Amino acid sequence: METNSSDRDSAAAPPPTSEEARAALEVLDTDASQLAGRLVSPWWYHLILGALVAAALGAQALPGVPAVSVIVMVIIWIPVMMQSYTSRYRISMTRPAGPRSKRMLLLILAVLAVLTGSVVVLKIASLLQWWVLLPAAVGFVATVMLGRRYDAVLRSEIADPAAEQR
Repeated sequence: METNSSDRDSAAAPPPTSEEARAALEVLDTDASQLAGRLVSPWWYHLILGALVAAALGAQALPGVPAVSVIVMVIIWIPVMMQSYTSRYRISMTRPAGPRSKRMLLLILAVLAVLTGSVVVLKIASLLQWWVLLPAAVGFVATVMLGRRYDAVLRSEIADPAAEQR
């Protein structure tokens, strides 16, 4: 039976001392803080995301084909924008780092679901089409404000992952 060289190396290496372990943990804490510092969305990111959400909701005020065209464009552009951010900054904004950011992401999704439902109700109730612009405006504001808050919570959880456990 062959012995792997990494097995021999790990068997020969003594376990780290408590000082070495503390130093390694400090390096990891520094890395987490640096990563959290990089996780700052550009000022335009949530504004564009909010505009796309408002366009998707407000498109219901348009007749037939234009409404579908706007929604298709939004469905294409939101993932493109998020993927370009992820590939440029090497950080995914859609993966919560802990329980607080997960709750925040679920809150954002719930607000958007309620707004979408309100648009459907307005359309079914056959009210003037321009009433749809109210949920669209709320969707814009909610996306910008809650998105920025989500960023802050995500950064804090990445910088100090043990904070929730204390």
